[in-house]
Amino acid sequence: MIDAKTGNEASLAVITGGASGIGEATARGFVAAGWRVVIADINDERGDNIAAELAGRGSQVTYSHLDVSDEQAVLDFKQDVYSRFGRVDALVNSGGILQNATRVTKMAIADFDRIIDVNLRGTLLTARAFGEEMAAAGSGSIVNLCSLTTFQATPQPAYGMSKSALKMLTEVMAAELGPQGVRVNAVAPGYTMTPAMKQRIDRGERDPAKVISKSALRRFVEPKEIADAILFLCSPSASAITGVTLPIDCGWLVYSVYSSAAAQPE
Repeated sequence: MIDAKTGNEASLAVITGGASGIGEATARGFVAAGWRVVIADINDERGDNIAAELAGRGSQVTYSHLDVSDEQAVLDFKQDVYSRFGRVDALVNSGGILQNATRVTKMAIADFDRIIDVNLRGTLLTARAFGEEMAAAGSGSIVNLCSLTTFQATPQPAYGMSKSALKMLTEVMAAELGPQGVRVNAVAPGYTMTPAMKQRIDRGERDPAKVISKSALRRFVEPKEIADAILFLCSPSASAITGVTLPIDCGWLVYSVYSSAAAQPE
């Protein structure tokens, strides 16, 4: 696919977890900006459908099955992408799983292991695999998905620990890969109205009134708003930005603390 403006081959983005929610919105955002996109996920039916829909509009979009927690699968996937396209300009690590409220003392260790395995280890595996290739090429951008729980304690201990660790991974890789021209950043979405969030609200596992009352902008974040920020971080407009974890939360972090202060202005 050739960029109509430059006459050069369009940039390529690899998006894990691209078959739903923030990952899907990100894939759509990159396509709208003229990028070629590889969607990777474990939801084959949804991934195939999205890729076919976007490709039907004239974009170069493909789908690959990928379990990010499987190291050999990640390495094979990377090899396949580079053999087909020869380059990767951006990697978005959106693949991950959520956790319902629980206590550390009550949490099933099997649940902890799975969340850490996918959210933290899976992001590490993909970032390391593609980051090495980007460093060899002398350019590239990686964006990881952190969370509000990166900054504030919530009753999601495994999820919070995985997302806190991703901030450190982002900063370490930014320092390591920067001299080779690779930028590594993260976004920290607030409560975002994804299909997964909607399902949890419908099941009574999330209280939307609490979210809205603690958000400065009095609303949920939309997936497209996260996608727009990710696209910016991967663009030339963010060429001097690396090692940053950017909250996109409708002001939840600032307002939740502000509104809990012992003294309030009249």
